[in-house]
Amino acid sequence: MKRRTLVHQAGMGLIELLIAMVIGMIVVGGILSVLYSTRATSLAQTGLAQLQDDQRLALMMLTNTVQVGGYFPNALTSTATTELPANATFVNAGQSVAGSTGAGAPGDTLIVRYEAGTADGTLDCNGRNNTSGANLMMVNTFSVDASGNLVCSVNGAPVQTLAGNVQNFQVLYGVDTNSNGSVDRYIAAGSMTTTNWKRVSSVRVTLTFQNPLAGQPGQAATLTPITQTIALLSRI
Repeated sequence: MKRRTLVHQAGMGLIELLIAMVIGMIVVGGILSVLYSTRATSLAQTGLAQLQDDQRLALMMLTNTVQVGGYFPNALTSTATTELPANATFVNAGQSVAGSTGAGAPGDTLIVRYEAGTADGTLDCNGRNNTSGANLMMVNTFSVDASGNLVCSVNGAPVQTLAGNVQNFQVLYGVDTNSNGSVDRYIAAGSMTTTNWKRVSSVRVTLTFQNPLAGQPGQAATLTPITQTIALLSRI
């Protein structure tokens, strides 16, 4: 009769257990590293996409509004001096742009006015047309609030946000100082004279945006400023 041989199986030793734990931690660490990298990349891409949208919208609204500055219906029967009278903000009759110079961030204020007809498709800086049933003066005021948003108010109404992540907003006014049809100087609002305001042919805006990648190696807090020169159609 054969005897059965009992084989005793030893359990996992302490050394084997420690090795398994270390390998497991390495694997988990690698997975977490990939997840963190993927998440960081996704957030960076989202931030850059939002930045591009903010830049595009800010420049589009500024350009569209400034270009319409000085417009009024019925040019054959009226004039800019009668349709755009002088007041506390616009010191000259017919003047279409005004503003103020900020001491620093968030920057300057730009004010653009024109008269919108009832069915001419003229929009204000918030994308709305004239629904009053009569010609309506539209005074558009651009500025940057304390939260870094480029905002615009129309005729003193509450501001509407146009774009975010704006660090600074600077405005210069292209002045035809010798009335030869060409801009001779770009001047800040604080240095403009009453006569200069009558001779503005273009507006140069500069926007500095916050960098969505700030804090990462080699990344600055702000991006290179974007400058755009916008001609007033009323002076072309």
